[in-house]
Amino acid sequence: TDMESPENGDGDGMETPKTCRMPWCRVILVEPRDARNVGMVARACANFGVSDLIVVHTSKLQAAVGRAGRSSEKARQLGLTELEDSSSVEHCALDLSAWKGCERLATEEGAEVLQSAKLYGSLKAALTGTGQSVAFSGRQGRNFRQPTAGLKSFARQMAEKHQVDAQGAAEAKTALVFGSEDVGLSTEAVLMCTDVCRLQTGDCPSLNLSHAVVVVLSRIFEDVLEKAFDGRGGAVDPMASPSRDKAAVASAWTADWSELCRQRLEVQGYPTQAELWHGRGRRKCLFAYKLFRVVADCVRCLQRVNPTESEVLSWSKLVQALSSQGTTDTNDHGGGESDEAEDAHE
Repeated sequence: TDMESPENGDGDGMETPKTCRMPWCRVILVEPRDARNVGMVARACANFGVSDLIVVHTSKLQAAVGRAGRSSEKARQLGLTELEDSSSVEHCALDLSAWKGCERLATEEGAEVLQSAKLYGSLKAALTGTGQSVAFSGRQGRNFRQPTAGLKSFARQMAEKHQVDAQGAAEAKTALVFGSEDVGLSTEAVLMCTDVCRLQTGDCPSLNLSHAVVVVLSRIFEDVLEKAFDGRGGAVDPMASPSRDKAAVASAWTADWSELCRQRLEVQGYPTQAELWHGRGRRKCLFAYKLFRVVADCVRCLQRVNPTESEVLSWSKLVQALSSQGTTDTNDHGGGESDEAEDAHE
């Protein structure tokens, strides 16, 4: 049986959660495998006043574009009526026919969120228009990016920022990014976000995807509600929280910087094709995977220092300068490494 929020306040003049909204919040699901989780997340978004739901799934987007190309009615449903070049499509409406069971689990309450949900082909495109993006990941170890703060701190900071923004011009959205049910977020996906948060659990560390979204939204919603009706008065000092401007700069350029490194290495003859450039590329090409890890370590270091815009430009110019001498034979970069790259290809 669903738990229902009271229709009216409890007599203290506080508005009920039913009428509180978080329009500045965007929930992003990266490569979800179970359609039922998508439906339950849509219901959770409706519960806590979030209307912006995005699903990132490359193969699903390609399939949706293919269906739109064969059917004008499907193209209309997906918002692809003026489709000319299918390869240039970055997003479309979520094709519910390809996500069996999501509508039933979304229930009537989450139907509106599900109907307005978008399907994107890449996380980078899905983060467009966001200022802060928080990756929720349970991965631990030296090779993984460490959490920048706990959920309690993030919730408080978001609530304070929301209160400030409500008094002035609308700010960029805050994205909450969640990975797939089996492997979570990839290394490159985590590096694209401004922040990382790990949910605290007991002996069982892994949460169901929809449950994780509920935990996060509930905590943020409570703080937003408390701030919205805080009778203490006084403006919130945005500087009391960690600066988001510098973090936003870091995440916005490090993904591009990583891609620049990959392209320049490929020009120089290294095996860094896009299909090999990710944290799961070890089996396809060990040498490409090692290069990816080196660049990923550099990205994590640069994100920690929160560089200024001029420093960002300098790092990009450095990579361009180091690789502007023209394409040279791969043997000039070290015969041993080149041989290892060839042997690592399957």
